[in-house]
Amino acid sequence: MPNALSPRVRAMIINFDPTQPDALTVSEFCKTQKISRSIFYRLRERATQESAGALHPRSRSPKQPSRRYGPDVINELVRIRKELKKDGWDYGPKTIHYEATILDEFPGDRIPSVATIARLLASVGHVERSPRKRPKSSYLPFVRSTAMALWQLDAFEYRTGSDQVVTVYQLIDDATRFDVGSSAYAHHENSGHAQQVLATAITEYGPPKEVLIDNSKAFNQLRGGTVGIVEAYLASQGSMPITGLPGRPTTQGKNERSHQTIQRFLKANRPHDLADVQKLLRRFREHYNQRRPHQSLNQATPQMAWELLEHTPATEPIPMVVLEAKAAEYLMKRRIGSSAVDRADVVVSKTGDILKKLTDEQQPRMERESHQLLIRVSKDNCQAYYRGKQISLPQTCAGRQFLRTTTENEFILSDPDTAEVVLSFPLPLVALRVHGRFVASYSIRGVHLANPTKQWDRKAAEYQAVYEAREEDMPEVFDYR
Repeated sequence: MPNALSPRVRAMIINFDPTQPDALTVSEFCKTQKISRSIFYRLRERATQESAGALHPRSRSPKQPSRRYGPDVINELVRIRKELKKDGWDYGPKTIHYEATILDEFPGDRIPSVATIARLLASVGHVERSPRKRPKSSYLPFVRSTAMALWQLDAFEYRTGSDQVVTVYQLIDDATRFDVGSSAYAHHENSGHAQQVLATAITEYGPPKEVLIDNSKAFNQLRGGTVGIVEAYLASQGSMPITGLPGRPTTQGKNERSHQTIQRFLKANRPHDLADVQKLLRRFREHYNQRRPHQSLNQATPQMAWELLEHTPATEPIPMVVLEAKAAEYLMKRRIGSSAVDRADVVVSKTGDILKKLTDEQQPRMERESHQLLIRVSKDNCQAYYRGKQISLPQTCAGRQFLRTTTENEFILSDPDTAEVVLSFPLPLVALRVHGRFVASYSIRGVHLANPTKQWDRKAAEYQAVYEAREEDMPEVFDYR
């Protein structure tokens, strides 16, 4: 009921007698007054209890008005926020609320809610507006369900107050965000120190099932076709080294985001040299693991999540032949990719000098096969071509270059740098959604797409189910032998 009933209408409802001759029924009366039957009976019930009081609407003010907090509460919240900001920690309303709950005494013995803390701080100007970002609900989270299932290792450089550049290594557990080993070294990023960081953490907590590292040569040499000391050490401990796709840092998103937290902490405390950095890292790990609540863990600390979740560590060493096979596979893909891309006509040295151009006889050049073609997919023309047909591609493929390979039995789009198969389907081409020359890629029989979107994957599954049903009903149609 958007507007309250007038006293005249209320009096008509209270005085209405459906037992009189030629009187309207209750339903007909409610229709004439444009009210519901529930309002009719509720108002008449109220009239029996309050008499003339039912002619006026009840007050809409809340029975328990919002609590008003005095200056002492606001000052305490501002103090907590300033201390968190000074120490380099997060100082949002959720973190302030958590810090207030663990205090021995709070003004008024009643801590405001997170929303109220945000409102009180905004009223006194203690708020930093952040630009509108993509909602977190739109992301598909990449996280393991158990502790020790996956560790993430990454490093960054930091310049101290004495102008010394140190390398900080961060090693965190994927499921619990538990910092299993953060350490700093005076030298640049290298395999020896990366192995020391891993060895120290494994000695204390045991070996994880997998370790996710980026494509830096200090961490990963498998993509270069060799087995490095980091991969060999992890295999000896039973941990499988895995890497993200080149140029895709979002795979190591948790570690990349944790860099911001530790960099802000170091910046706030201004270490003078490497020894100060190492002391601050020990203090950071203790606070980060045991006291700082994590929003992705429903405001639990990484230490609590580490103790509550099930642990799935490594069980036995990985044979070296497994890593050698992976290195050989990456090397073969690099060779295939290098054969698809022409070499640069201009070669520039590290000093910026242009080196002498080789002649066609001197310069090694590997030509593409006749069934291969280097194509570029743009945002406005996000499609591939096969025998006059235009095959639609998801927008995630836009702005990239692909090597198109057609054999007697398969159509393949692959990345020329990594040789990753992005799209493939068997030949001859069979599709259920065709409009003239346009073919929907998700409707092709046996199609495969690397890193598909949720919508594309759902549509492809629906069409593949149709193919399976038709193959059972008409096997002779789908037999191409």
